[in-house]
Amino acid sequence: MLKQAREQAGLTLEKAAECIGISGASFSRMENGLSKVTMDRLEMLATLYDVSASALVAGSIVTRPSTIDLDRLKLVVEAVQEVVNDLGANPSPEKMALAVSELYRLEINYIVNDATAEFSPQRHLGIIEAMFK
Repeated sequence: MLKQAREQAGLTLEKAAECIGISGASFSRMENGLSKVTMDRLEMLATLYDVSASALVAGSIVTRPSTIDLDRLKLVVEAVQEVVNDLGANPSPEKMALAVSELYRLEINYIVNDATAEFSPQRHLGIIEAMFK
C-alpha cells in the first residue's frame, strides 16, 4: 500500500525517502515490508502523501481533494444554479445533485486531459439546460 500511495502522490522512491530523511534502500525495504514502519515515519508519509495514517495502514487510500478541485466544484454549482434560475426551474435536491455531479464528472475529464484548462460554463450550457427543461 505504501508504494501505491507514493505513486499516487507522484513521488519517486528516492524523493519520498529524501523527504522523510532515510536512504532509498531503507525506504524500499520499508515499502516492500522487509522492515517495519515506525509511527513517526507513518505520520510523515501520511503528511507527505496527503492521506491519513489510518488509510495507509488499512490500505484504503483516498486522496484529499485539492483546493483547485474544490474551487472548480464551487464553479460547477454556481453554473448549474445560474441555469436553473434563468430557466425559472424548481428542481428537487436530487435533480440538482445529479446535475452538479454529472457536470463535475465532465470537468474532471477536462482536467485529466488538460490540467491547465479553465472552467467554462459555456461548454456545458446545453447539457445543463437539457437536464432542467
